Amino acid sequence: MCGIAGIILKQKNNLNLKEKIVAMSQAIKHRGPDGEGFLFARAGTDGLSSENLVTPCSSNETPSFKNKELNYIPHKNISEINQDSFLALAHRRLSIIDLSDTGHQPMSLGDGKIWITYNGEIYNYLELKKELEQEGCKFVSTSDTEVVLNAYKHWGYDCLKKFNGMWSFCIYDSEKNNLFCSRDRFGVKPFYYVDNANCFAFASEQKAFVKSGLIKAEINSKALHNYFINDKLETEEQNFFENVKELWPAHYLVYDLKNHSSQINKYYEIKEGYDFNTDLESNEVLVKKISDKLIHAVDIRLRSDVPVGSCLSGGIDSSVLAVLMSENQKPPVHYFTSVFKNEPEDESYFAEIVAKKTKGIHHVHEPNAQGLFKEMESLVYSQDVPIWDTSTYAQYKVMELAKKNNIKVVLDGQGADELFAGYHHHFVAKWNYLLGYGNVFGLVKDLSKSKLSIESPYSVFLKEKIKSNYNSHLKNIENYFTTDFIKAHEIKNPVKYFGSVNKQLINDISESRLKTFLKCEDRCGMWHSVESRTPFSDDVELIDLMFSINGNRKIQNGVSKYFLREAVKDKLPKEIYTRYDKKGYSTPMNKWIGRNYKTIFEIIEAAKLDFVKTDILKNKFTLQTAGSNEIRVLYKLYVLSLWKKVFCNF
Repeated sequence: MCGIAGIILKQKNNLNLKEKIVAMSQAIKHRGPDGEGFLFARAGTDGLSSENLVTPCSSNETPSFKNKELNYIPHKNISEINQDSFLALAHRRLSIIDLSDTGHQPMSLGDGKIWITYNGEIYNYLELKKELEQEGCKFVSTSDTEVVLNAYKHWGYDCLKKFNGMWSFCIYDSEKNNLFCSRDRFGVKPFYYVDNANCFAFASEQKAFVKSGLIKAEINSKALHNYFINDKLETEEQNFFENVKELWPAHYLVYDLKNHSSQINKYYEIKEGYDFNTDLESNEVLVKKISDKLIHAVDIRLRSDVPVGSCLSGGIDSSVLAVLMSENQKPPVHYFTSVFKNEPEDESYFAEIVAKKTKGIHHVHEPNAQGLFKEMESLVYSQDVPIWDTSTYAQYKVMELAKKNNIKVVLDGQGADELFAGYHHHFVAKWNYLLGYGNVFGLVKDLSKSKLSIESPYSVFLKEKIKSNYNSHLKNIENYFTTDFIKAHEIKNPVKYFGSVNKQLINDISESRLKTFLKCEDRCGMWHSVESRTPFSDDVELIDLMFSINGNRKIQNGVSKYFLREAVKDKLPKEIYTRYDKKGYSTPMNKWIGRNYKTIFEIIEAAKLDFVKTDILKNKFTLQTAGSNEIRVLYKLYVLSLWKKVFCNF
C-alpha cells in the first residue's frame, strides 16, 4: 500500500523544496493512484518547529473531502505554499483499509505534534487498537495508520516490537524535533535515502531521487562489481545508484533536525540458535503449533476493505495460502497464474487442481518472449535496479493480471522456502551438519532418502562442496570481463554453506536470496498498484516459532518443508502434498534470450560497456556454444544496458 517521500533542507540553498517533493511524488504515483497528500513545516521563531507552523496540503490529484474538521485534512493547495519551509513530506495513497477521508495521509493525531507518511500494513492493528484504547487513546479513523501513530506516542521506538506486518514509514515529531524512520523485519517494504550537504531525503523507490533531480543517475562501482562478479545485488547499505543508501530491514533511523545527524539502530534479529525445549516436543505437537500460527497469519492478512486475491504458481507455498484463504473468505477467491504451455517450467496443471478444489476464480496469463522484449524497458524502470532473470517478468504480468481484474490486494508465498527449508542447498546444510558431527551413517541414510526430492543427491553434495571451496561462478564468467573490472573490488564466492540448516536459512534471508525476491515482489505489485502480502516473510509470530525449531527437523525422510506440508496436509490436494520436485518460479529464459541474442547484442554494444569483452561473449553465441552461464551473463548485460537507457539517457 502506498508510496512515501520526504525532504529536509539542511541549510538555505537554491533547492526548490516544493518543486522537488512534487517531482518525487509523481515518480512514485503508481504506488498510490487513489490520492496524494503533502505536509510542509516552517521553522518557529526559536529555530525549532511547532504544530502551528505545520501545513497539510492537497494537490490536483487529491480527492475532495467531506470531513474537513480533522487537523490533517488539507485546507490549502500546494500552490499556496511559500518557499520558506525546511521540511516536506509526501504520500501517495492506495486505499486498502479505511477508504474514507479519515484514512488520508500525511496523518496526525489531534494535538498536531506528530505526523506520519506510511507505507504498509500492520495486520494486528485491531488488537493493538484495543490495547491502546484501554490505555486511554482515542481514535477518529478505522485505519492502521492511526494505530501506528498512537503506538509511537504511547510506546516510543519500542512500538516496532509490537507490530506484526510490513511497513516503511517516517514520523515527524515536532516536540522532539526529529524524524523516526523504520522498516519491517525482512524488508518487504522499501526505504531508501539520500544524505548530503544540502538535504536529507527519503523515498519508497530510487527513481524518486533521480526524477526530482536530487541525484544524478550514476552507478556505484562496487554494486556493479557485486552484480556481475559476486552475483549479489543490494546486499550492502550503499545502493546501486551512487549516493543512495538503503535503510536495512529490522532497523530504524532517527534524524535529528537540529544538528542534522542520524543514528541507525537494529530492533529485531533472528536468533541463530533454537529453543532446545522444542526438541523434546513431538512432530505432532510442533505441527499443531505451526498450523495454528499459519492459519492466524493468513487470517489477519485478509483484513481489508477491498477484495483480496492470491498469486498461485502451483507449488506448495502458494497452494497453502490458497486453501487457507478459501476457508476464510465466502466469495470465491481470485487466483492469478503465469503459465508456459508445453514448457518444462509450466505448473498450470497443479495450479488448476488447487483452484478447482477451493472453487476459486482462476485467471491465467502466458508470458512470452515477444512480450518480454516489448515491455523490457518498462520492467527495468519499474524495478529501479537490475534484475537476475526473466522470472521477474512473469511476476510482473501476474500483478498486471490482478489489476485488470480489479483486485488491489494479493497474497503471495514469498519466504516459505526460507522459513521451512525448501531449496536443495538446505539439504546440503543438513548434510554438512551430519558430516561435521561425524555421523556418517546418518549422512548416508539421509542422502539415500533425499532421492525422493533430488535427483542424484550424492553428486549434488559433492558438487556443492566443491563450489563452496572453489569460485566456479567467477571461473565461468571471467573471460567476458576485463581484468581491471574483476579486480576492482573484493571477490567473494557467492556460494556459502553452513553446518546448520537454520544458519543457512538466516543467510538466505539476510544476505542473499529473500531480500532480492521481496524487492521484485514489491516493485512488480506496486507498479500495477497492487499490494502484495507475504505471510511467510512478515508474520513475526510464525517466523519466531519456526526459528525456535531445530532446522534439521525441517527436512525429514528426504522431503523438504516437512512442517509446512504436515500443517495443511488435510487441506491440500494430494497432488500438491506429494509434490517433491522444486521448480522455483522459473520461465523459459534460455530459449527466450538465446534465440534473440543478435538483437540483444546490438543494445549492449550501443551502451558502450567498457568493462565487458563483448566480442568474446558474442563469439560464443555465433558458434552456438553458449550455455546457461553465457545466457545469464548476456541477460544481465542486456538489463544493465536498458537501465542506463531509462535512467541515464545514454
